[in-house]
Amino acid sequence: MRIEIDALAAKVMDNRTLLAQSRANIEQNRMLVMSNYVAAMAGNHQLATHNMQEIFGSRTSIFERMDYEDEGHRRYIEAARERSELDLLGHTVNLNRKNLELNQKMVTLNQQLIAINEEIMQLNQEMLEFNEENLSSNVELMSGALHPLLVDETMVSDLIEENEKSLAELQSQADENRQTVIDLLTQSKANRSSALSNSEQISERKQSLYKNREDISEMREKIGTEASLTDLFLGDLQDEE
Repeated sequence: MRIEIDALAAKVMDNRTLLAQSRANIEQNRMLVMSNYVAAMAGNHQLATHNMQEIFGSRTSIFERMDYEDEGHRRYIEAARERSELDLLGHTVNLNRKNLELNQKMVTLNQQLIAINEEIMQLNQEMLEFNEENLSSNVELMSGALHPLLVDETMVSDLIEENEKSLAELQSQADENRQTVIDLLTQSKANRSSALSNSEQISERKQSLYKNREDISEMREKIGTEASLTDLFLGDLQDEE
């Protein structure tokens, strides 16, 4: 049985090494995901929101600079301005709803993290109790309580039978753990690929948002420039083309 126990010990220690690697991969992915979250929410989301406010603020300035010749024109400009405000409010209401749903998911996620931490705390307590129990066993061994002279043949046979049964069970559990940790490593690899892909998309979208902001600045510089009838007619012809 010595050979079998040594083989089992090697497999268990190897599993522990793989488990540590899996945990490291998971933590690395978690930090990458959190980095993406900060870049998307604190960065791109706020930039997009600011651009939106700038666009509609500029539109308000455009309406304020519009000239009208009669009451009908004035009512049209006012209605168009109100339509613009309602569009912005409607979009903001929709954004608020979606952000609320995200907040709810994050609350649930935090609850899950708290539960995981409590399980880790319980695991540490079990390890402490196991250590204390076996420390007591060491003291008993040192005191001679389990001296071979105090053990009969029946006790030896029972212990050997128990060891054989325990060995078979542990081999099965070790094999199951090995497959589980391999699956976790595979999932972590896939998660990392997804997180890296998201990171690239976030960077690309940031560049688009910066370009959007440049266009907004260019537009604001043109606010107040009067358009002639020729410009209006040319614009209509270009639209038809």
